[in-house]
Amino acid sequence: MPTDPTIHPYDILTTPTGQRVQIDEVMTPIVRDLWRLGFATSGCCQDVGEATAGVRERRETTLGYGGDAFIDYHRGWALLKLPIPDAMRFVEMLAGTSTFADRVRHPWQPGSWRMNVPLEPDGLADSALLHFPADQLPELAELLHSR
Repeated sequence: MPTDPTIHPYDILTTPTGQRVQIDEVMTPIVRDLWRLGFATSGCCQDVGEATAGVRERRETTLGYGGDAFIDYHRGWALLKLPIPDAMRFVEMLAGTSTFADRVRHPWQPGSWRMNVPLEPDGLADSALLHFPADQLPELAELLHSR
């Protein structure tokens, strides 16, 4: 299966399990600190709409998603993908902070986070997708670094 082209500048990090992975540069400090704090991650993106648009432009075959509406909706939104228990624990941690409490407790407000768990043929996926405004990345990095 071909790999999609890389869109954002990235760093190569070694996961806690020893795997070498590409992490968007802007996400690197966040992912490092999530790992340090005992959270597992399985994906991230510093701007989902921008990445999807870039992949669509450079890919030789058509994406199964990523139409204009998808790209417009996700532009400016970052993504963290965590196993469901870790996602719940992470959101609970954020809910206990002054910076992120309202953002994770009050859905569909300006600046609020979204969490979804995709449906798969056999039920729910094992991981949750956390989408949040990319302009919050510096604040999130600062908060996690201080923990």
